[in-house]
Amino acid sequence: MAMVYISGPISNAPDYLINFAGAKSRLLRCGYEVVNPAQMCLSLPVSFTHDQYMKICMAALECCDTIYLLNGWQNSVGAKIEAEYALFNNYTMIEEGSKDDITLNP
Repeated sequence: MAMVYISGPISNAPDYLINFAGAKSRLLRCGYEVVNPAQMCLSLPVSFTHDQYMKICMAALECCDTIYLLNGWQNSVGAKIEAEYALFNNYTMIEEGSKDDITLNP
């Protein structure tokens, strides 16, 4: 079973927790194991820098084989880094709302 990492805008997205939770719920209904970095990082110190959060997120991404890119990922510095890593490492890449979106046709 694929391990899916959710990637998308967090820093400037006020509804990011809702967006990530919705994607996680849809992916779980499709039978996938899911890593939700937005939820995962809630337990970390608020004093962490963006670079510190990214180190943890990249370690989690390395444990996955698929990346699910939320709408607006292109406008996120962190999501672009994650997408580039996934592309370089031949991950399955799925953009939210695309014809390949597994959550549209479970």
